Amino acid sequence: MVAPDNILKAIPYDFPLTERPYRDIAVGAGVSEKELIETLSDLRTRGLIRRVAAILHHRKATYVCNVMVVWRVPEEDVERIGQVMASFPEVSHCYERGRNSYWEYNVFTMVHGRSSEGCVDTVKRISTETGIVDFQLFASKREFKKTSLMVNNG
Repeated sequence: MVAPDNILKAIPYDFPLTERPYRDIAVGAGVSEKELIETLSDLRTRGLIRRVAAILHHRKATYVCNVMVVWRVPEEDVERIGQVMASFPEVSHCYERGRNSYWEYNVFTMVHGRSSEGCVDTVKRISTETGIVDFQLFASKREFKKTSLMVNNG
């Protein structure tokens, strides 16, 4: 197995926009494509990385509207309902958060669409599919920052 540090250092901030990006990264790391993929898979299995994923810049991809939706989900249904909500392709984020004395909403989603009506339609479909009718929508007005998480280990 290839040294994981060498593989992780070879992963670029922006993936190559080519037909076989893993092959291109492997060439730069001096390993085979198979070795690169096996090492990443091993790191994921061991819990050292969660995933290698694309970051969608939704506005550039014509998804010009997004809403954060907060949902009041019964504790015993959070796992099941969260999985259903996360399965919608329009949902980019789905989190469980703690409740407190002034805030009863415990599941948060980010819903993206090409229009505000499209976002609302998606939220209605999620509500129908899950049976959760207690929710609030918060439309984004402006984006101040959107980056992928980069860890600098010196």
